Amino acid sequence: MRYRAIDEALVATLSDGAVLLNLQTKRYFSLNETGTRIWELVQQTAEEETIVATMLREYEVDEAMARTEVRRILDELIDAQLIVPV
Repeated sequence: MRYRAIDEALVATLSDGAVLLNLQTKRYFSLNETGTRIWELVQQTAEEETIVATMLREYEVDEAMARTEVRRILDELIDAQLIVPV
C-alpha cells in the first residue's frame, strides 16, 4: 500500500529527528531519526514494502523488527491524520 502526506502537514527537521504539525488539528507529532526516514520515504510516495526494504538496507535491524516498526509508525501517522493511504 502507498501513503501520502496530507497537504496541511508541516515538518521541521531537527538534528535527531523531526517535528510534524497538522494544521487542521493543530497537533504536533515528533519523530526520531528512523521515524523521520520513514516520513521522508512516505513523501516520495513509497510503498510500505519499499519502506521496509530501505530500512533493512540502511539500518541494522532484522526483517521482522523492520516490518513491525514501519507498520507502527505508519499507523501512528495515520492516527495523527498526517498521512492517508492512496
